[in-house]
Amino acid sequence: MTSVSSLTDYNITRERYDDYVSQPVKERDLFSPFSGALFIDSGGFKFLSSKELDGSNFQIEIDQKKVYEIQQKMGADIIVNLDRPIAPDDTHKQRIEKAQQTGANIAKFLELSSDFHGARYLTLHGYNYSMMDEFLTEITRYTSAETLRSAFDGIALGSLVPKKDDRNALIDAVIDCRAVLKDWGFKELPLHVLGISSRAIPLLVALGVDTFDSSTYLQTAINGGYCTSLMETVDVSEANPEQCDCPVCSSEHLKEWMRGNAPYQKDMLGAVAMHNLIVQKRAIFEIRDRVRRGETEPLIEYIESTVAQDKPTRDHAHRVVNHSLGGYF
Repeated sequence: MTSVSSLTDYNITRERYDDYVSQPVKERDLFSPFSGALFIDSGGFKFLSSKELDGSNFQIEIDQKKVYEIQQKMGADIIVNLDRPIAPDDTHKQRIEKAQQTGANIAKFLELSSDFHGARYLTLHGYNYSMMDEFLTEITRYTSAETLRSAFDGIALGSLVPKKDDRNALIDAVIDCRAVLKDWGFKELPLHVLGISSRAIPLLVALGVDTFDSSTYLQTAINGGYCTSLMETVDVSEANPEQCDCPVCSSEHLKEWMRGNAPYQKDMLGAVAMHNLIVQKRAIFEIRDRVRRGETEPLIEYIESTVAQDKPTRDHAHRVVNHSLGGYF
C-alpha cells in the first residue's frame, strides 16, 4: 500500500516526480518479483492541511480528478476516493462540512472511474455509530445509497490515525462500523482500516477487519527496534538474527546490514523494517488461521499467549474476545 500524498514526502524534484508517475509500479523491473495487489490511498489526511503536492521546485494542485489520474498512472489495483478525514476536536459543523466535501468527491470519483478495472473502496469516517450514520446520510445527498452499494467493492474506515494508540476507541469504532454497514446494506463488503498501530492488529482481526495498513514496522526500525514478536522488540544492536528463520535473517549479507555493516543507514534500517514486517504478517496469518477454524479455544489460546501478555492491551483483548466469541470471562 502507498498513497498519492507520499510522492513528495522527500521533497523531490519535478523530474523525479514525473519519473514516479511515468510507468505503473508493477511494470518496473525493480518490482518484477511482486505479484500482489497495489492499494493506493488518496492522501486525504495529508491534503487536509494543504491541497497541493509540494516538491522541491514544483507544486501540483490536488483535487479528485488529479488524485484519480495519479492512481491510474501508478497502476493501482485498489483505489479510494479523495476524502476529508475528521479530527477529534472538530465541531459538529466541521464534520458535516467535511462529509459534504467527501460526498462531492465521491460523486466525481464514480464518474471518473466508471471503467476502472480494479476495486474501488468507499471511505467512511467517524468514531461511533452516530457519527458514521450521519456521514453516510450526508454523502447520500450526492450519490444514492443504491449506487454506493452497487459501485463500491469495499469500505475504508478512516480518521483513526489520531486514535491509533487508543485501543478502546479503535474497538468502539470497528464494532460500530460493522453495525452501521449492516444497517446500510454494506455488510458483505470487505472492511479496511486506515493507519493503525500494529499492537491493535490482532484485536481488529478478531473483530472481523479484513485488511489494514500500518507503518509501525517501519517506525520501529527507524527507532532501532527489532521485533522478536508482534508485541515485543529489542534494540537492533542486541538482536540475534540466528534465532529467526525469516528470509531477511536467513541472508548473510542482510544480517550484516542489520548489524550495521551497511553502505548507508537506510540499508540497515530497511533490512530491519522488512524483518519486522514479516514478523507482523506471520502473526496475522496465525490469528486468521485460528479464526477460520471456527472454534473458540484456538483464538482464546492465541490471545492469552500473545496480546493479553501486554499489560496495557490485556483488558482490551478480553473485551474483544468477549465480543467476538460471546464471552468466556
